[in-house]
Amino acid sequence: MKKNKRGFTLIELLAVIVILAIIALIAVPVIMNIISESRKSAFKDTAYGIISAGEMYYAESLLGDGMTEEATFTFTDGAVSPSGLNVKGSLPKSGSMKITTEGKIALAITNGELCITKDYDASEIETTEEFESCELPTGTSTTGLLASLARINDFATEVNACATSGTCALGTPFAIEVAPGNIQNFSVISDVNNKVTLIMDRNIGNLVAWGTSQSNGPITAIEYLENQTSGWTNILGFNYTYSDSLYSDIERKNIKARLLTGEEATNILGCVVSSMGKCVSWSYDNLFGPPYGYWVSSAYANDSESALGINDVGSLDVNSFNDNATFGVRPVIEISK
Repeated sequence: MKKNKRGFTLIELLAVIVILAIIALIAVPVIMNIISESRKSAFKDTAYGIISAGEMYYAESLLGDGMTEEATFTFTDGAVSPSGLNVKGSLPKSGSMKITTEGKIALAITNGELCITKDYDASEIETTEEFESCELPTGTSTTGLLASLARINDFATEVNACATSGTCALGTPFAIEVAPGNIQNFSVISDVNNKVTLIMDRNIGNLVAWGTSQSNGPITAIEYLENQTSGWTNILGFNYTYSDSLYSDIERKNIKARLLTGEEATNILGCVVSSMGKCVSWSYDNLFGPPYGYWVSSAYANDSESALGINDVGSLDVNSFNDNATFGVRPVIEISK
């Protein structure tokens, strides 16, 4: 017997359509959210790629003369200017990145839908949908500045207000955290153009010679001092040139500390060659010996075999440059405020 085949009724077809519509209502937002999250994740990868490129830019600068001024890179329609930033991956539609001389990075970029920003001292990026006002954070990095490194102890019972404003007077005491957990005492030598120069209240390390000859300069003492202070991670590296009429200039890059100069010893600290007690008293603290003094960067013009140093009785002393049994080194640091 032949059976009649019956199709779907109108009610059944409507039921199927309703079910498909419900599935679409559920699935489409999920799919769109997956696409949105995928785009957001990709843009975050772009941001971290740019930050990594900025970190590499700073690291490479340290192999040369270091960064003497802040660097700014601008992104426009997938291109970056100026050149020199090696970004692996895509670039944003617009935005900018700044790198400070101490390697801190601030970022603000947009892809036309999202804005990603990073402050100088932040470890993570922030993502928002306010892409029309995607601007660099207004804050500035305080890392390595005098006020951020100053601590309180028996030597410096307060952080002097000159750490942020005004001029620090000669001899102003500061307790500086030169590395995490490592606090050393310093006194101000000078404060010029918001750069404060300070000398530590004691020598660092052991006895050391000044150098091998006057013509080569105090290279032995310099290298020893730099080795002793290389772990001062809180102190921003700086470039310095030792100058003296008796030897050629000695250029040092990205150092944490330097030697006191002869000019600073005489013109600022008041020291006089072979005259006891002329140096300001705190400049020859903690020299109960040995060592009985510390080298300055100057050679002694009246004797081709000698160099200068400050001794335990407050005199600018003349000593044989290859003497490694009397003097040591005392760090001088330079910190911005």
